[in-house]
Amino acid sequence: MLPSVPRSVLRRSLVTLISSLLLLAASSALAERVSVLILDASGSMWNRIEGDVTRIEVARDVIEEYFHDRDQEVPLSVLAYGHNRRGDCGDIEIVAAMGRHDTESLASQLRALNPQGMTPIADSLVQASAEIPRSAEAADIILVTDGLETCDGDPCQVASDLAAAGLDLRAHVVGFGLSQEEVQNLSCITEQTSGQLFQTNSGAELASALSEVEAVASAPAETRPEPEPEPQPDAHVSTAEETPAGSEFDVEWEGPDDDRDYITIVEAGAPEGSYLDYTRTQRGSPLSLIAPDALGEYEVRYVHQQSEATLASQPVTLTPVEASLSAPDEAPAGSVIDVEWEGPDNPRDYLTIVEAGAPEGSHLDYTRTQRGSPLSLTAPDALGNYEIRYVIQQSGRTLASEPITLTSVEASLSAPDETPAGSVIDVEWEGPDNPRDYLTIVEAGAPEGSHLDYTRTQRGSPLSLTAPDALGNYEIRYVIQQSGRTLASRPITLTPITATLEVGDPIVPGGDFQVHWEGPNNPRDYITIVEAGAEEGSHTDYVRTQRGSPVTLEAPQEPGDYEIRYVVQQSGRTLASAPVTVATGDVSLSIEGSPETGGVVTVNWQGPGRYEDLIQIVEADSPDDAPAIHEARASQGSPLQLYAPASSGEYELRYKASDSGEVLASVPLTLE
Repeated sequence: MLPSVPRSVLRRSLVTLISSLLLLAASSALAERVSVLILDASGSMWNRIEGDVTRIEVARDVIEEYFHDRDQEVPLSVLAYGHNRRGDCGDIEIVAAMGRHDTESLASQLRALNPQGMTPIADSLVQASAEIPRSAEAADIILVTDGLETCDGDPCQVASDLAAAGLDLRAHVVGFGLSQEEVQNLSCITEQTSGQLFQTNSGAELASALSEVEAVASAPAETRPEPEPEPQPDAHVSTAEETPAGSEFDVEWEGPDDDRDYITIVEAGAPEGSYLDYTRTQRGSPLSLIAPDALGEYEVRYVHQQSEATLASQPVTLTPVEASLSAPDEAPAGSVIDVEWEGPDNPRDYLTIVEAGAPEGSHLDYTRTQRGSPLSLTAPDALGNYEIRYVIQQSGRTLASEPITLTSVEASLSAPDETPAGSVIDVEWEGPDNPRDYLTIVEAGAPEGSHLDYTRTQRGSPLSLTAPDALGNYEIRYVIQQSGRTLASRPITLTPITATLEVGDPIVPGGDFQVHWEGPNNPRDYITIVEAGAEEGSHTDYVRTQRGSPVTLEAPQEPGDYEIRYVVQQSGRTLASAPVTVATGDVSLSIEGSPETGGVVTVNWQGPGRYEDLIQIVEADSPDDAPAIHEARASQGSPLQLYAPASSGEYELRYKASDSGEVLASVPLTLE
């Protein structure tokens, strides 16, 4: 992400932009339309607007849908302010630079914003204008704000400067949670730039406003100069005489298909240049339009983008639509409800569950009708009277509703009264098993929603929890995921645990040795060897206790003082330790019998026995690094056998260390 820009730099940027646009207006090659979205992420966006839902949560959901629904071919830049630092009027950030973006990535960046700061509207408009390429044919700045300027800026003056620059630029203001009077305080921005002004107080209204802005932005602007009259090409449109309100319908067309021509639906007799839903002719014939959620007489029109003229039209009547719902009269709080439905299944229509009498456009859990019938809704973790609604996405209108009463739910738990710290506990339970409900273990009296180890109830009963590596009073809880409410709890006491370690054989550098142990054998506990006094949680070679006793470890290569430790994996705590010494010990070699040339030499040896250590036959008096005539790894054990050289003479049998190359022991070998 880009850093914030000082106000003085922003002012200079605007002056430079205006000068450049005036110089380039007559000579630059015209490019495409672009948009810049400015999102208010100041601290006030945490205020609630729809029941228990905050403004920022609603804005995130609605703008994410806007990202999906807008014309993806139109370059977009996204700015936000007030989300990094409190009290900083320079807290303006380019979340996404001008370009075509992956909608999922944009939505992810949007959800990362954390409202907390000021509302620098004027400087945000300046920085948004700096995002507009010089070659842009037209530009739309869309400001979504829940507050007025708080940084002594003058949004009206900035809008005036932008209008005077000569660029076909419109600045739209979407007031979110503002009063009518507050929204009017920002009307100077839209009046100066021929933009649109909206007052919204719900997610549905915000979505509708953004949809209308997108339609305005992509249609011909009223402020563009009228071209000289030209002969208009022929066109033809054909569709059904009637279609249900809000439905998606196909239109066949013939026409010039000039750059950015489009098909739209409008009220019968609407002025030239009017539009509701529209689709570019570049998408071919037939193409689809979405009818308004209204009744009466409308027209489908072929509009020539360059001249803004209607080349062809056909009347269409929008007819009523109905829906019906079938669901239980009662359902346990927080449960999943299967709902059968019939209805128009318009694009993005949905079923939701809300409190009885909730305002139009309200929603809690919802599911799109495109998923078919029946579909599932998750009831709130609450009691009382609710409604299931069929909602037309386009207008937020409830087409059908069905009352439902949410009833109480209970749960029970069965587990031991006490258990060793860090151990695995089997818990039997009964309960609603709502989506993502879980069992957890926490300290006695911990706040609601706390959890340590947990397991989803969907795994059945009984299920397992791992107790903390601690002592004292704890609780096992059945928690409803949706609300974080504890539905049932049971006390449990965590008791002390001990462990013992025993090492028998001498430990040589790099050699294997065994450790006998006793202990709790909690999940992923382990035995390790470390330097004496090493920090808690340190380890070199280690083996999980789940492999049983004894375990085999490999000693470090360096001689010295060490510790064998039993470590509780969950906390990294050393439960038991035993001091050990890693030493080279005595090294000796002996030869059995009197070997002959070309025969076999049987060697008895004592030493570190590391895997890479070597027993060698070399020429007598050879240097330590002399190549061996024959050799074998000490890992083969004692005794081991080597082939004798084929020639008689004086030789030497050696024990050679793998780490240093040092000869630790040698004996003469005479072959007759």
